[in-house]
Amino acid sequence: MVIRQERQSEEPVDPDPLSWAWAPPADETPAERAIREAEEKDARLVSERIDEEIRKERHHNLKGRPVKVILLGQEGNGASP
Repeated sequence: MVIRQERQSEEPVDPDPLSWAWAPPADETPAERAIREAEEKDARLVSERIDEEIRKERHHNLKGRPVKVILLGQEGNGASP
């Protein structure tokens, strides 16, 4: 009986298909890395500001709005308006 052994690939298989798109270039120099990291930091700050503005806008839109509640249940169980 011949037992077939599978060869392991040199690179590990990543379950996330987009991880290669986010990975830094293999031949990136330290100067390029510093520039890329600074740009990523700036982009992250812009994204966080946008997220905060969206949160404020949602909070402002909900503030002062009446909340309607429907009480369901049998009559006489304290669920009547």
